[in-house]
Amino acid sequence: MPERGHRFYGTTTVRVSLVIQAPSRYVYDWCTDYRSDDGRFSRARPRPTFRVIRISPRRLVRIRVARGSGRDPRLTVESIRLNPPRSWHQDQLDESDQQSVDYRVSVAGRGRTRFQLLSTERWLTPDFPTPEALRAQIAGTWARFAAAIEADYRAGRPARGK
Repeated sequence: MPERGHRFYGTTTVRVSLVIQAPSRYVYDWCTDYRSDDGRFSRARPRPTFRVIRISPRRLVRIRVARGSGRDPRLTVESIRLNPPRSWHQDQLDESDQQSVDYRVSVAGRGRTRFQLLSTERWLTPDFPTPEALRAQIAGTWARFAAAIEADYRAGRPARGK
């Protein structure tokens, strides 16, 4: 991180859109079920741990603790605002960037949902991905999530963990 002030080395905005084979309310509920075991979706080893703090029914803070490059862990803080049943917003801050993401779900036909996100990242380090690489990474992550949503829906599992 720059030593003086908050210098941004670059800003990247990407859009991702995909169709998920599940009803929009199920997709919304599944995506906004923030829990302490969300690390189960991570490919990183060891998996990060999460702490979820519910501020109100529509606002929460999530803290992610992952392995850092040195002795100190890597922390990410996310502030999330829910707007049921169609959208939510997330602001994220970590050591290398600040990210703002708007998520939206809408009906795309019988039992199908159009999922869209708009992500803007402001980089606090000179080493950051190209817009194409960032879009590919986000799209890949959400393709994995979409597969998990569809599998849970087909299996009759609830969208919200109990």
